[in-house]
Amino acid sequence: MHSGSVQRFGSYLQAKWASPRRIRFWLLVLVILYTLFGFFGLPWMVQYFAETTVREDFGRELRIASVQTNPYTLTLRIDGLELNDTDERQLLGWNRLFVDLSWSSITNKAWTFETIRLDQPIVQEERFVSGETRLSRLAAAGAGEPPATEEAEPLPAVQIKELRVNGGVVRFADNLKSTLKDSAEPTQVSLALQDIGVSVDDFNLEDGTRFPVVLQAQLAEGGKFTVDGQLQLLPAPAVEANAGISELALAQAEPYLRQFINVRLASGTLSLEGEIQSDAEQPLAFIGAGGVEALSIKNGANDEALIGWHSLQTQEFKLNLGARQIETDPLIVQGLSGRVVIYEDQTTNFGQLLVGSAGAADSNDSGPDDGGSNGATNSAKSDTPFAIAIESIKLNDGGLQFADNSLPLPFSTRIHSLNGEISTLSSTSAEPARVQLEGEVAEYGLVSIDGAVHAWHPTRQTNVQLSFRNLQIPEYSPYTVNFAGRKIAGGTMDLDLDYSIDENQLDGSNNVVLHDLKLGEKMASSDAMDLPLNLAIALLQDSNGVIDLTLPVSGNVGNPQFDFSKIIKQAIGNAITSVVTAPFSFLASLVGGNAEDLGQVEFLAGRSDLLPPQRQRIVKLREALNQRPQLILELAGPYNKRFDSPPLQREKAIEALQQRLAEEGRDVADPSLTAESNQAIVETMFSSLYPKTRLDVLKDYFTEEADEAGGDANFDALAYRTYLAEQVIAAQTVTDAELKVLANARATAVRQALVNPDADATVAADRIRILSPKQVDDVEGERIDLEVGVSAD
Repeated sequence: MHSGSVQRFGSYLQAKWASPRRIRFWLLVLVILYTLFGFFGLPWMVQYFAETTVREDFGRELRIASVQTNPYTLTLRIDGLELNDTDERQLLGWNRLFVDLSWSSITNKAWTFETIRLDQPIVQEERFVSGETRLSRLAAAGAGEPPATEEAEPLPAVQIKELRVNGGVVRFADNLKSTLKDSAEPTQVSLALQDIGVSVDDFNLEDGTRFPVVLQAQLAEGGKFTVDGQLQLLPAPAVEANAGISELALAQAEPYLRQFINVRLASGTLSLEGEIQSDAEQPLAFIGAGGVEALSIKNGANDEALIGWHSLQTQEFKLNLGARQIETDPLIVQGLSGRVVIYEDQTTNFGQLLVGSAGAADSNDSGPDDGGSNGATNSAKSDTPFAIAIESIKLNDGGLQFADNSLPLPFSTRIHSLNGEISTLSSTSAEPARVQLEGEVAEYGLVSIDGAVHAWHPTRQTNVQLSFRNLQIPEYSPYTVNFAGRKIAGGTMDLDLDYSIDENQLDGSNNVVLHDLKLGEKMASSDAMDLPLNLAIALLQDSNGVIDLTLPVSGNVGNPQFDFSKIIKQAIGNAITSVVTAPFSFLASLVGGNAEDLGQVEFLAGRSDLLPPQRQRIVKLREALNQRPQLILELAGPYNKRFDSPPLQREKAIEALQQRLAEEGRDVADPSLTAESNQAIVETMFSSLYPKTRLDVLKDYFTEEADEAGGDANFDALAYRTYLAEQVIAAQTVTDAELKVLANARATAVRQALVNPDADATVAADRIRILSPKQVDDVEGERIDLEVGVSAD
């Protein structure tokens, strides 16, 4: 019965399906062929033709790990694609591309995709000094002969319901022409945009159709970008979106900035948040709030601080590229810091930062233009300067290091608590900006700045008055040492600086009023001038102890010439140019010590206690300080991770052991990690730190097998415990914060020894300043040195 049923079923298949005379047979054949081709043939063809085409048309190697297709769901998956350049540098690649084509493409008359997902794509681009890039070379290699001029065909209709890009990376290397005269090697800048995510829904190429787009990415060196809005591609690209830049590290722009100005961006982050708009009529418009935090700009030549601030914020920032306009609400600047130096020839430290204009121009040359009228138009438009309008600049709690070496008695001071406002600055108006600022100098001094400056044409129209009142002259003694070999022992100074510039012509007057000036002790200096200073002061000082000097300044700002009174030149001589050098050599000569001994205090690894030889050094240093009461010591505690960590690790391990002993009710003052009585606890500590290491296997390692004579196996318990102790110690973590605590403890130990009230001659506590810890790159020998610094208020 059963065999008969099988036979009847076989006859049925042969008659209904396996007969070539029936349509069902050919349909079955087509289905089988379609299935085989879709699952096996098509993937091979896609991979073969892709790799072959790239090799033959582009001269580059394309590698694909695998291709999978499904003829029934119309899906395509390409895994592990990598395209290399001619020098085997990777250009493009991705981990996985998944495409889900919808059957509705047939009825929609459009390429309709349910999903396109690209995982971990990577693009590695590089721009060369010539201006060409790796991708432009790739495009040129595949361009071939230009096609005959014909009417452009419209783009095919495309719809994508869901487009996703996840974990993308774009690396860009830019070879910039060196700004150094003697260097032909380019400067390479490397930027990396990572964690790129793109989310697009209902993508459509129909004219006027907009679809939502979300983009986010992060720069490897700091900074995050987000865009969330609507995008249109046809008939012209347009976008409206909320965009944000969060904590963008400005240091990444330093190589480009140094093409024009020799500065170093030590720190600073940019944040912007607002709305962007771009379409055929408007290249780019942005309106929103923004700011720059923790900015620090230094001189690229000597790494001296130039300018910076804690925070700069504006509630509204407007950028319009089409109209070439920038407008801002008031800029609020918190904690401004700057360093301004006027040199003897009236040049400034800021004026000396500019890189040669020729080099700057060359560095921007990315290749010849197309020579057409469009190029000329774009060039003319790009040469049009931006119209900039800043409603005002408000300064809160700023500071300024100021030095004017053009005076007969060079002046230098620090301004703090600087507050005030600079009125509207406009590049399109002839009206200069009013400046009204006020701050404090040192402890009891006052400074006020009043005047008018045209920010875009300062040499055309500027008039600024700076007034300093009640400045304590002894604070500026370092500028008088090499001038006259004398310190200033007492007195105060008022200083009025009045500078006017009209069409490049500088006319100024510097008025210096000295109250109760007293010369201090003599200091050895080979450059000191033998001037009759006591007589000069007697001649210039009035009955109230006041010296009033008016010093005219005139000349062209491009090549200033100074005309000082002959009496001033004879009385004052050469300007002060430097401060005291080799201070510890001088101090050592006072107390009969060694300069290196006074300038260094040594510590053992991981320790902050003073050894007897170091206490002897501090006695000498204390004796020298009491002979120079104006000196201030600066102590920056040193630390070195490699040098200091081992003792600290051992100490932490013993502390951990002591804690476990206490938990078991065992109070041991100085526990040992290798003691037999502590073996079980140390084993527990070891197992918690190295869970994959079995103690029985470890014990076997320290056990010698029994010899042939039948002796017992010998377990070296001490070696075993010692090994456990070493591993527990090695696993202890010493953080930078703990090393800094050690460093501060070292500086504090020196400070306490210097201000010791029980010593024969102590030092005032306010004369010893502890600075931030200092990381020492390398330590030679068995001790680390604390380098003592010297300053004077």
